[in-house]
Amino acid sequence: MEQKLRAALQAIQGVRIPDLPKEIMELDAALSSKFPNNQDITNIIESNTKLSGEVLRLVNSPVMKLKNPVKSIREAVDILGYINLKNLVVASALQNMFSTREVQEIIEHSKDIAFCCSELSDHLEGVTRDEAYLLGLFHNAGCLLLASKDPENYPKLFNKVHAKPLTGVNVEVENYGSSHADIGILIGKKWQLPGEMLNVIMLLHRPPSVIHNDRIRGMTSMIQVANAIVSEVSLGSYITDEARQYLADAQDDMMIGDDVIDTVRKALIVFS
Repeated sequence: MEQKLRAALQAIQGVRIPDLPKEIMELDAALSSKFPNNQDITNIIESNTKLSGEVLRLVNSPVMKLKNPVKSIREAVDILGYINLKNLVVASALQNMFSTREVQEIIEHSKDIAFCCSELSDHLEGVTRDEAYLLGLFHNAGCLLLASKDPENYPKLFNKVHAKPLTGVNVEVENYGSSHADIGILIGKKWQLPGEMLNVIMLLHRPPSVIHNDRIRGMTSMIQVANAIVSEVSLGSYITDEARQYLADAQDDMMIGDDVIDTVRKALIVFS
């Protein structure tokens, strides 16, 4: 793994991995205190107007499926709880971090996958909608850095890589010396993602049968199903035999039927 991470650093040489936003570091400090103060947490998030606006948008979007709209960050803190809210803050920060034209299509693709993951998490025990959304959004973070490094060529390569979800990453390794998955781990480590999420990012392009941890395998299968749905609906890409088998294996691992896939597909069309 150490050798892979060195190769990942070499692949993005000249492109700076974004720092963890100061609001998230302040939020971590506030949450680690013995008695976290809801107003202090509210003030930290509200100190960044763009970030707080994106958090509220996410909280009130179909991602969270709240029964009643939330009108303020303080209300979100009171209703969602600390961990759930932090997941949405980190997701919002990542979306705001990359805003150049070259990466916009990849950001939109990642948002669609994150949404599908939030829908699929209802069929995965112990995974919350906000946790699923954050993971779905982050899993392609390495693609954002490759697109920043090579804005002329990588966005064209992006669709080809995802058309073959198991072997497509080999094209990245041939062109850049590393894959978006390994580069994504660099970002995830810097942004202090939980170890489970880092493992999922690392294992995404492997079949579920080789993953022995039930929770990690479940989250991996969730993203694999989401990827297949988004490739079909959002990208309109040709569905290869490899992609069909990738979906079938992940769907079987999650023990969900075609009716669930169809429901998520329809929800994505409305969401997009």
